[in-house]
Amino acid sequence: MIPSPDDVKAAWNEWSDVYSRRYERNNVTFAISLSSMLQIFEEKPAKILEVACGSGVFSRYLAQNVEHECDLTAIDVSEEMIARAKSFSTKFPSMPNIKVCYEAGDAEDLSKIADESVDVYIANFCLHLVSDPKKMLQELKRVLKKGKRFGVSVLGPSERVTMLSALPPLLKQLAEEIPALKPEKEMRSLFYMGNKEDLVKLIEDAGLEVDYCWYQRSSFNCMTVEDYESFLLETPNFKNLIGKLNEEERKRVLEAARKRLKEAFVDQKEPGMNEGLLLVGRKP
Repeated sequence: MIPSPDDVKAAWNEWSDVYSRRYERNNVTFAISLSSMLQIFEEKPAKILEVACGSGVFSRYLAQNVEHECDLTAIDVSEEMIARAKSFSTKFPSMPNIKVCYEAGDAEDLSKIADESVDVYIANFCLHLVSDPKKMLQELKRVLKKGKRFGVSVLGPSERVTMLSALPPLLKQLAEEIPALKPEKEMRSLFYMGNKEDLVKLIEDAGLEVDYCWYQRSSFNCMTVEDYESFLLETPNFKNLIGKLNEEERKRVLEAARKRLKEAFVDQKEPGMNEGLLLVGRKP
C-alpha cells in the first residue's frame, strides 16, 4: 500500500520526538556529503532549499558554516518537526550572513516557492517516503533554476541497512504464533528505491540530468543493547505493534528482540549500519 500525503504527514508528526532525539544526527552525514558534492561552499548559491529538514540539524550545520550571504529555506511536511527546528534555531542562531526560514510544506507541493527561484535543492532521505516521487521531482524541476544543481538521497538495499532490517524477519517469524504481530496492511517497502540504475532512470525520466550517483554507509551511534532498544523498540511503529499484545506476548517479543539486537550488533562488535543511495544532478 502506498501512503497518502496525509499518511506521511501523520507518521512524521508521530515520529518527530524519537527522530529528532536519536535518528536525525545519524542521517545528517548523508546531507553533508550531498552539500559537499553540490559545491555549496565553492559556488556560493544565493538561495538554498532544503526539503524534509526534520528538526533542522542539517540546516543548522549550513547556518553555522556557510560564509557567503544566502537565504536558506527549510521545509518539512511535519508541523511538529518545524516547531522543533524553530525552537532549536533560537538556541543555535545562524551566522549573520545567512537568513534561515523554517516552514511546514509538502515536497509534492511547493506552491509557495516561485518557479526557477532556487539555486540549490537538497532532499535527504525523502524521495522514497513521499506518496508520489514523480510529483516531487516535477516540483524540484519547477523551482530550480536552469543549469543549477540538486541533491537527493534514499535508503539503500535492505540487507545493507542493518539497523532497520534486523528486527522485521524476527517479527515475521513470531507472527506465526502471535497473530497480532501480523500487519493489518502491507505498506510499500522503505527500500524500494535502493537500486542505483532505477534511481538514475527515475531522475532522467523526470527531465533532469544526473552527474553522480553512489552508495554511502554510516554507522548508528549505538554501543549497548539499551542503546539499540531506545533506537528501535521505542519507535512509534514498534510501540503501536507491542500495544496490541497481551502481557505474556509482549514479554516474549521484547525478550526475543533484545536477544536479536545483541547477537546482530553487540556480539559481532559491528554497529548497526545505514546505507544511503545518493545522487546529484542538475536541471538542463
